[in-house]
Amino acid sequence: MHSRAKLILLFMLTLCSIALYLSWGLGVGWQFVLNLRLKTVAAIMVAGVAVGVSTLIFHSIVNNRVVTPQALGLDKLYELSKTLIIYFFGASTLLSMNFVADYLVSLALMLGFALILYRFIFKKVAGQNIYFLLLVGLISATLFDSMTTFFQVLLDPDEFQIAAYAGFASFNIVKIEIVALAFVTIIPILIYTFRNHHQLDVMTLGREHALNLGLNYDKTSRTLLILVVLALASATALAGPMMFLGLLVLNVTLELFKTHRHAILLVAIILVSVLALMIGQFVVLHVLNNKTTLSVIINFVGGIYFFWILLKENKKWQLS
Repeated sequence: MHSRAKLILLFMLTLCSIALYLSWGLGVGWQFVLNLRLKTVAAIMVAGVAVGVSTLIFHSIVNNRVVTPQALGLDKLYELSKTLIIYFFGASTLLSMNFVADYLVSLALMLGFALILYRFIFKKVAGQNIYFLLLVGLISATLFDSMTTFFQVLLDPDEFQIAAYAGFASFNIVKIEIVALAFVTIIPILIYTFRNHHQLDVMTLGREHALNLGLNYDKTSRTLLILVVLALASATALAGPMMFLGLLVLNVTLELFKTHRHAILLVAIILVSVLALMIGQFVVLHVLNNKTTLSVIINFVGGIYFFWILLKENKKWQLS
């Protein structure tokens, strides 16, 4: 099937999933329920675009299907930042904090950590020693998770409840202000990425080939990494940490579209990401009756897929 036909099919499936989610079991107070679901759909679409764009950009830098920005523990900083604010300044400070300030604090932490990673690790190992990069990511994610748990157990029970709630964003309760802020963040990134998709095509070839073709590899990779963090911060603020979402949508997209043209892959991964989130949220709302969150389902499915990829690659290594 041609890539354009696949994109049209994905687009139709995404529209059908949105329509099904909005119309399923509306009941008596359908106006109120529909209004809540429209907010959720808006949040899912913005988060889907953010996850898709950030994951594909990151893939063009490291050129590996296993290592994603979520695997580096960047989104774990979201939970840690909320816990640290409560620990040092009290829960009242977090609850009374302006949503813009809250968003900017989390974004600044993630951006600072990403630049440190780039300064000491990315320039040396990106695209070369991918296993070391993955190891650093897993250690970072574990460190941030352990620090979050450590500071949470030092809180009193009431503040612990607030910290646990603040660290897990959910599509079940959507703040339209955060959606608007994430939308404002992601649109310039989306425009920049589509206008410079040829640079992503060249980046995928690797550092040496990119330099030979006249691309300023270091400057471009640094710029792209900043865009990845900004987009990931937007998605994390809306949906919370989803470690395996990027891995899932990236590999599904690359399996469906056997091409290196990022003009096609960008549209495809956005549609796959939105579709995956819509299906997951439909299961949460209409099958499980909000007894769990979308992040739990995504991490469960993505975790199984991650181990399947590792087992498949292990067989290839044994055969070679």
